[in-house]
Amino acid sequence: MTLTGSALWWRLIVIGGLWGSSFPLLRLVAADTSPFVLAALRGLFAAAGVLAFLIVTRRLGGKLQLRHWLVLGTTNGWVPNLLTAFALGYIEAAPAALIHAATPLIVALLTVALLREERPGPRSLAGLLVGFAGIAVLLGPDALAGRASFTGGVLVLLSGLSYALGTIYARRVRPESPAQLALGQQLVSGGAALLLSVPLAPEGAFAVSGQALLVIALLGIFASALPLTMFLGLIARARVTDASMVGYLQPPFAAAVGALLLGEVPSPLVLVGGAILLAGVWLATTRPR
Repeated sequence: MTLTGSALWWRLIVIGGLWGSSFPLLRLVAADTSPFVLAALRGLFAAAGVLAFLIVTRRLGGKLQLRHWLVLGTTNGWVPNLLTAFALGYIEAAPAALIHAATPLIVALLTVALLREERPGPRSLAGLLVGFAGIAVLLGPDALAGRASFTGGVLVLLSGLSYALGTIYARRVRPESPAQLALGQQLVSGGAALLLSVPLAPEGAFAVSGQALLVIALLGIFASALPLTMFLGLIARARVTDASMVGYLQPPFAAAVGALLLGEVPSPLVLVGGAILLAGVWLATTRPR
């Protein structure tokens, strides 16, 4: 039975809220924690959360998907996690979430070259133009001034590109057992970042404070593992276009949690650019009835 109405919307709101909260949580610890250590701990806590879910629901087991683990653990794991951890040292949570919402636009752009059977039509192309205009509004003044937040915005865009490549890969290979795939993805994500942290993180980087460790645990379990597991269940029971609406809900939650935890209030320019960007995403990812 396809999910609709309130059964669909409460799931979308919970998933969007949990994923959206990841940006201010990262921002909360990014200044005092090495990005490599942050990405490693986030991935490992998330893997522990998914593993616990699989054990409780007796879904642990099945065919290993090592190649898919490695690919998606890279494109949707340690690479974007590292980029986001670096980015949030330069940019506030709300604009970061809004720029990250451009990921569906990047997916639509990549389908032109990589998924010819799913080439975007005129409506999607219009959405691409509108969406990237929104990104220009979000980044424009800082790009011209050479400010640090422009660097953060570019890093978030690169993170979105990595996620988009992973989405294209998943569409092409259609891996089995999504729950086990989520576990493998998080194991690769945390493990790779951990290996990189040994030579690249500064000395003493793993001396993380108890408060930071608690925030990272919350980030890994409640803002990574839980929404990912819920989304995998949602995508199996809802239409893809309905499930993709979770992307629209992340920026408002990121802004709200950022204001609550960090005192970050989005500027009018961020709100205008975000509205233009989300309008472009809506045009590019929906079809007229």
